[in-house]
Amino acid sequence: MRLKVAWKDFKFVIPTGKSNKISDLFKEIANKFAAYSTEEFIVSELKTSDGFVISPHYLVEDALLENDVLLVVDFESWKNEQFKLCTKSFVLFALENFQDDNKLRVNIGLNTLNKLFVSIGLYNKLYRLELFDSADLKAFHKEGEHPVTHWEDGKGNEAKVFFVVNGGIVTKVKTEISTVSSPKPLIQTIDIKLNGTKIEAGEIKTIQEAYEPYDTDSTVAVPDEVREGKSYQDYDQYDYYTTDGGNGSDASHHAIVTGPSDIRFEQVDITRSEMSNYATNNGGFMNSFFTDFQITNNNADRVTLSKITAEYQDKQGKWVPFTNALFGTKRSNQFNDYSWRTDNILIPLESRDTIKLSTNTRVEIKGVNSERLQRSHHSLPNELHIKIYIHDDKQNVTTIPVFYKNKTEDPVTMTLKTRQARVDKPIIFFQTVDNLETNVRGWVQIVTDKSDGKNIFNFSTICSNSSHYISQASLHSFVYDAKKENEKKYKIKNYCSSNSDFQLDVFANVNFETSKVDSLCFELTDKKGISKSVKYFPIKKLTE
Repeated sequence: MRLKVAWKDFKFVIPTGKSNKISDLFKEIANKFAAYSTEEFIVSELKTSDGFVISPHYLVEDALLENDVLLVVDFESWKNEQFKLCTKSFVLFALENFQDDNKLRVNIGLNTLNKLFVSIGLYNKLYRLELFDSADLKAFHKEGEHPVTHWEDGKGNEAKVFFVVNGGIVTKVKTEISTVSSPKPLIQTIDIKLNGTKIEAGEIKTIQEAYEPYDTDSTVAVPDEVREGKSYQDYDQYDYYTTDGGNGSDASHHAIVTGPSDIRFEQVDITRSEMSNYATNNGGFMNSFFTDFQITNNNADRVTLSKITAEYQDKQGKWVPFTNALFGTKRSNQFNDYSWRTDNILIPLESRDTIKLSTNTRVEIKGVNSERLQRSHHSLPNELHIKIYIHDDKQNVTTIPVFYKNKTEDPVTMTLKTRQARVDKPIIFFQTVDNLETNVRGWVQIVTDKSDGKNIFNFSTICSNSSHYISQASLHSFVYDAKKENEKKYKIKNYCSSNSDFQLDVFANVNFETSKVDSLCFELTDKKGISKSVKYFPIKKLTE
């Protein structure tokens, strides 16, 4: 049979067998016109010259006559309009391609005209689209599997879709998806039911996984944690987020002094301390000591406070001047909320006046302090004796002895107990390293979590502001990359991170025989490599 076929400005006479199916004619036409298209040429529809669509499931002799004129609708032109109508998805089957960092997808559902659609593509690219109404489905009556659509790129990425006929009717849609990174195809099915002309979806099943599921806890024994360098003590009795451990003096050490100018200084609260995390111009940081006073002028005359200086007793017993000392006032009851005066301030006191005044005695410490701490630096005596000298306009100096003490030997830092109290999901892995030069604790934690209804591990660290979701797909990608690099201890580069205090390297320990990750290895060090921890996280079950 001779047919006249037109596509755009191209027209050909194409012979075909009467007993062929129209779908076979689609292929013959595609082969003829392929040389004239810049895209892969696929026939999506054939129409008669007066606009009637010809079903691909008919035989040629049942649908066409000799010398019929046929109009070709190519896939690229057709899909853009038709896919807009595919609004109801029954299921989206997808398989990761770790080589190209995408997913090959098969979407099955209904369009707005109650036609079953089957599409193959990526997130933003459509490769195949097939439509079937109830009459098309009833045309499949031979028992077994019938190919519906197929796409492959010749590189190992492939998707096949079949109708499964049982009892003379289509009962399932079966998909087989393979990618260049998957060891075997992902095979899944969805049941299909015809209710008159209505097409309904049923049970979804996975026949074969492409990757080995993480359905049990890893049984591989991992090494114990290895630590190097010194660490701070853990103080579980103190909440790192809310307390400094109670550092400072107590009421028995409160100073009450009346100076030679008859000015009375009464300490009204404990002396507190702060190690600033801001660098000075000299490359150090300030360790400040705050003391609040009630001051009364018992002199019959006006007295003006004109200057403040101070000194402290070092570990050798020598009295050393503070870097500077400041007057100020407390703005609120919040800790360390003061307004300090750095200029040469004069404070006049009329006779019998009583005022509240605070002092800030500061010593510059060499080095870097990365976290604001409410304590004195370890280079200072743990029990610190301070002398504050208040000068006045009568050329007198009042000496006020002040006492400060750290209640804990080391800074109060985050522990697993205090961290868990702040995290609403179970912490299943916790690791710390202390940088004793910059007075800060580094940490790594993993919690159990969910993403899109699936179990995952959520990994975070002090070294980065980002957290990472570790899913089964993540673990599969580590296996693929490890095999590609032939490294059983595979460095996960996008999980590695650093800041000014710490460096974190993360590795996946991959079993090439089982094609699974047995454990993750976290190597956390301070920036100079003095303190270090190597700790392993055995992979736990992720399936429901």
